[in-house]
Amino acid sequence: MRPEDVRLDLAVAKCHSCNAVYDLSGRKARGLAPQTQDKPKLVRPKAPLPEKFKVEEAAGSTVISWRWFSFVHIFLIFFCIAWDSFLLMWYGIALTVDDTPIIMVIFPVAHVAVGVGLTYYTLTGLVNRTRIEVGRNQLSIRHGPLPWPGNRDVPGRQFTQLYGVENVRTNKGNQTYTYELKAVERSGKTVTLLSGLTEKNQILYLEQTLERRLGIEDEPVEGEVAIRTTAA
Repeated sequence: MRPEDVRLDLAVAKCHSCNAVYDLSGRKARGLAPQTQDKPKLVRPKAPLPEKFKVEEAAGSTVISWRWFSFVHIFLIFFCIAWDSFLLMWYGIALTVDDTPIIMVIFPVAHVAVGVGLTYYTLTGLVNRTRIEVGRNQLSIRHGPLPWPGNRDVPGRQFTQLYGVENVRTNKGNQTYTYELKAVERSGKTVTLLSGLTEKNQILYLEQTLERRLGIEDEPVEGEVAIRTTAA
């Protein structure tokens, strides 16, 4: 083939003798194009199914659900019983004794607020579940049966990328890890879809499964918890 018979911009070449046209796309013909060294491809291992997760596959969607209950909630049950019992006893005395100083009624108000919040949190841990249903065009997240913030329904094509982040809290030398699932919208805004997950494999599994169902091609994101290795 003569040089003038080769069109690199179209990736085709024409034989001047027989007028046959050849497709050069995907070929590395020496002398037709400069040789370039491909960058090593980074890949992620497939995340295993977390022990607490239940997955149901259907023709058009995937449903992932799990209970919130953990051994921490067993400790919280006894703590709430002790905390709330003390406050009930305190107010039982304060409201039945004559000439009770007003400070005895006002002082424990903050403790009552803590008790109510902690008791409700414990109850949600005992009975609540998270249910995620994802299809090509829709993502639905539900927490219940007790009300909890974070329920949402969003179009599946609203996001361009999903990724997980790790949060570390240190208390008296002990470190606690929690994980969040974040999404990048087409506008460039980052939103939090889920928070409070306690295991890294949970966030990795959710990211991969939701991206697969939503048709999102995985790309590295700065600060994400996922680790990529060079493909063999």
